[in-house]
Amino acid sequence: MKTPNILMIMTDQQRADSMGYAGNKPSDTPNLDRLARQGAIFENAYSSSTSCVPARSSLMTGLLPHRVPTVDSNGRKSAGLGLSLKPGQWTIARALRDAGYETALFGKMHFHPMHADHGFDVMHMCEHLPAGYAENAEDDYRKWLTSTGREDTRFVRASTPRPFPYEAEYHPTNWIKRHSLDFLGNRDSSVPYFAIISFTAPHTPYDPPEPYASMYRPEEQEIPAKGIEVNAGLPAPLLDAVMAEGNRRSLTPRRVKEHTELHVREVLAAIRASINCIDAAIGEVMEKVDLNNTIVFFLSDHGDYGGHRGLLGKTPWIPFDDLIHVPFFAVGAGVTPGRRIREPVQSFDYVATALEYAALEPPVADMESASLLPLLKGAAPDNDRPVFSGTLEGWPMIRRGRFKDIWHSGYDVHALFDLESDPDESVNLAEDPAYASLIAENTKILKAILAKQPVSEPDNGAAAFRKASGR
Repeated sequence: MKTPNILMIMTDQQRADSMGYAGNKPSDTPNLDRLARQGAIFENAYSSSTSCVPARSSLMTGLLPHRVPTVDSNGRKSAGLGLSLKPGQWTIARALRDAGYETALFGKMHFHPMHADHGFDVMHMCEHLPAGYAENAEDDYRKWLTSTGREDTRFVRASTPRPFPYEAEYHPTNWIKRHSLDFLGNRDSSVPYFAIISFTAPHTPYDPPEPYASMYRPEEQEIPAKGIEVNAGLPAPLLDAVMAEGNRRSLTPRRVKEHTELHVREVLAAIRASINCIDAAIGEVMEKVDLNNTIVFFLSDHGDYGGHRGLLGKTPWIPFDDLIHVPFFAVGAGVTPGRRIREPVQSFDYVATALEYAALEPPVADMESASLLPLLKGAAPDNDRPVFSGTLEGWPMIRRGRFKDIWHSGYDVHALFDLESDPDESVNLAEDPAYASLIAENTKILKAILAKQPVSEPDNGAAAFRKASGR
């Protein structure tokens, strides 16, 4: 197969069940649904983390978050940037650039510095940092918006849903779309490309532009029927985290019952409107993509409680499926169409898959990312592969087959769920003696994974790769 273009499109904080192909009716994602059905849908894809920055570092490196070398925090902890990928490390973009690909990034990736060289020839950044944060001055979207005489209002009342205050063309989603279209339409087609298009929604601020903001009426949104009571069977350390007061950093209440019913419905409406807006943008982008010579991956960095478990947003960062089960599909060159794969995979598996498409070797032998190319070509899935998440947050998760185990390593307590009979994760099986051996096996595997150290090469193999490739 000719070396294909590789395009990764991602959203920020989108639930797996928000996709029309996942059963959400009426569908807010008609373009994505149509695209996904032409390829392979991974119905049980897991993010490496419940939080933006570690999840994105995994998507750049194919490593679980606790193995990624990160920058020194130096006061950046409040924005999460103390966990950003250390500049100079190996990344999928760096490897592909060294192999002759043109590389580009549009949108959000939470690098520090914002324009750090992680292997992209072209970068147009639109980030999510707190109001007043110094690095906002480097945000390309903000610089462009203010140059038009408009104020960047993204973080004014960030958790309060409201329509975007300007015409739709000024919205971050459409800004990212325009830069993506410009790249795809004005490049040398004789050179393969690797591009990441990273939309900033449906993460806060909940500010979809018109006409999308008016398409979803708050009174028509359904608040999940199962609320805070779903958490009753959790072990005490996890239950305490769920029941704690709102996020003290932002003073934003995170429990549904701390808000008015109208506010919750407004949040759900804004999320759906934002997703529909992104879907329309992706529809335009795909008009510039030739699926005969391009492999396209779609995913989100992590999910959102969305009222489930009685919670809004993404805290507490416990790896429930609300937060780590993400939309993920692949379509295009080399992909057998019309497949739905139920076996669990990791969303960062796209890294090893892209390397195999480009006939490149992984930088380290024990990279957690696994190539999905055999599956995309029609091979049978691996039923025994474990998948992981939350290796930085103190409650790592392992899923093996139908069972999912969240282990609070500090208190050595477990929350074990049978996801086939209990998809809401409401019945904790950890105290049932029938599952003692399973929990013991899970703990052994998790301890082995957590014992794996951050990669120790000065640049995670990038220099060795350049030497081997003669670059």
